[in-house]
Amino acid sequence: MSKPAITVVTWDNIGNVLLGVRLAEANNHYKLDADDPAALDAAPSFAELFADYDVTLYECKTLEEVEAHIADADYLVIHKENLPADVLRNGKKLRLVQHLGLDYRGVPMDAAREMGIPVAATPLVNYLAVAEHNWALILDYFKRMPYHRRFMKERGYVQEGWGAVRSLDIVLACDRTLGLLGLGEIARPMARYAQAFGMKTIYWDIRRFPELEEQYGIEFVSWEDLWSQSDVLSVQIPIKPETHKIIGAKEFAMMKPSALFLNTARGKLVDQDALVEALQSRKIGGAGLDVFYEEPLPEDDPMHTLHEDISYRVTITPHSAWQGAWTWVRDSLGIWNNVLHNLRGEPLDYRVE
Repeated sequence: MSKPAITVVTWDNIGNVLLGVRLAEANNHYKLDADDPAALDAAPSFAELFADYDVTLYECKTLEEVEAHIADADYLVIHKENLPADVLRNGKKLRLVQHLGLDYRGVPMDAAREMGIPVAATPLVNYLAVAEHNWALILDYFKRMPYHRRFMKERGYVQEGWGAVRSLDIVLACDRTLGLLGLGEIARPMARYAQAFGMKTIYWDIRRFPELEEQYGIEFVSWEDLWSQSDVLSVQIPIKPETHKIIGAKEFAMMKPSALFLNTARGKLVDQDALVEALQSRKIGGAGLDVFYEEPLPEDDPMHTLHEDISYRVTITPHSAWQGAWTWVRDSLGIWNNVLHNLRGEPLDYRVE
């Protein structure tokens, strides 16, 4: 008996939607870490997932490619792309639009509802890992962990007594304000963590999200107020031609002298020379950085010296915030299992109403 035939169109310039499944060898340009056989073993093959179906898969990198195939598509799987409503309306066979990530603002929801096409947006475990990494950097800064480590190593509590620790200016998160530059999928769990710590949270984005402000207990502010009011300023916007070096000396001059600058987004968002100058002159309190203008960070980059001298309160990590237990495998399974739910007539996970 022949298998039911389905056509799947993916649109993802980064390649994340297929990163956690193994494609046929002839088409396997999405590679899991070859040094992690366990991760490879955990990743099912695309053929195994859809063993009961005859699948035609189109992997699109451009809108033009999507336009060429959407009329035949039963399923459209996208990640972060902006899908025009007129293109979606050409997908008259579509049974589901599956978005990788909760920030589905690129999906034309009015058109999808008009056509009766369900939309689902599954969260990225990968982004939760970055949000947790940000909070590790925040607590490292608030609680002065490098000082504690050195204090214990040098047996300072024996020589000086515990009173020496009281001079470290350790602060409580509940007394501070978190500023989020961008309210995408990494910023949102950060806002939720801030709620748990009792922090006030403010944000700026190119658009306002009134529906999320009450949910996360956050306040929309101007660009200038974000920089001047934040005790922690976390960068969570994408890199585009218009955001290249969008953060520079002007922004650092607006920050509190005690404030922490966090960047786990993209290094090219920041004028790194201006950041180094702000740190060296102690115009800002410190920095937690997982990304840099040039990667890997050159050996002679002054950021290494700032990191090694704990008085500057700079912590750098090697673009590793995304790491977790097989995050891309889990993310891929989330979206493809949702496609299977739809094929089997089962309720969707993370359906957008």
